[in-house]
Amino acid sequence: MQVKLKEIANIQFGYYGKPSKDGTIPYLQAKHFNEFGQYIGENDTFLEEDPKAMANLLQNEDILFVAKGFRFYATLYKEEFGNAIASSIFFILRTDKTRIIPAYLVSVLNLPKNLLHFQQSGAGSTIPSIRKNELADFTFNLIPLEQQQKVVVLQELYLKDIELTNNIIKEKQKLFQTTISKIIN
Repeated sequence: MQVKLKEIANIQFGYYGKPSKDGTIPYLQAKHFNEFGQYIGENDTFLEEDPKAMANLLQNEDILFVAKGFRFYATLYKEEFGNAIASSIFFILRTDKTRIIPAYLVSVLNLPKNLLHFQQSGAGSTIPSIRKNELADFTFNLIPLEQQQKVVVLQELYLKDIELTNNIIKEKQKLFQTTISKIIN
């Protein structure tokens, strides 16, 4: 069944705040995510805990969609990351969980053909950006929840495989460098 994003999710802008050295709430920006859109947990920007900022705390399974810049992607915020606020580079999507699994929507948004669609929508300015109504009108195939869950499991396995592969590469680099150092010295 074809649906528009606005039919299954509430879309809001991320928070525009000024980072503070005295801040304690992580202020998420695109640089806090790897090339696969996964949170790397290395926060270096924070906001102070004032009422306005605290009203913008992310909720478990909010979807963060980067809508400005040269790399669009969606990622899933999880409460295990701790309290955080998304910067204004993101749209925050809160889904109707009776109709769609948030992690499934992340997979859909990150499909290459859909990212290309967003890149073409944002083209024409110095820094590409997607307007809220363009995102809201994005149409995709909403499959049954059982099938969505299968896509989510497949996505999780894929990301775990990527993580393991990267760890193997790092270990091979260490082994190579140690071996060369022993030969040279």
